[in-house]
Amino acid sequence: MKISHLLASLEEELTFPIGQDSVIRRIGAVEIEAPDAQGTETISTIIGPVGQETYASADELFTTIIGNVSDEYIGRKFYDDRGANPPRGELGPRDESNISF
Repeated sequence: MKISHLLASLEEELTFPIGQDSVIRRIGAVEIEAPDAQGTETISTIIGPVGQETYASADELFTTIIGNVSDEYIGRKFYDDRGANPPRGELGPRDESNISF
């Protein structure tokens, strides 16, 4: 499933509030595609380690999933379009190229 369809799917498939065990049992095997379409992660893999007992709403579950996906779901690491890149070694590698959109 594409991450852009996830919230609507959560709202359709689940009734809230819902416990984490119920989420994993009902939709834990659903795979979320990485933006590069090279990899996937299951919902149970993403939220299993979180340890939250219940989710009050689809938004809360969605936020938990989005906040715990692996690095493959992150765009350009260390990129900041709001200012200069930090000095080398301070927060990680610098993006030396100037890209204009």
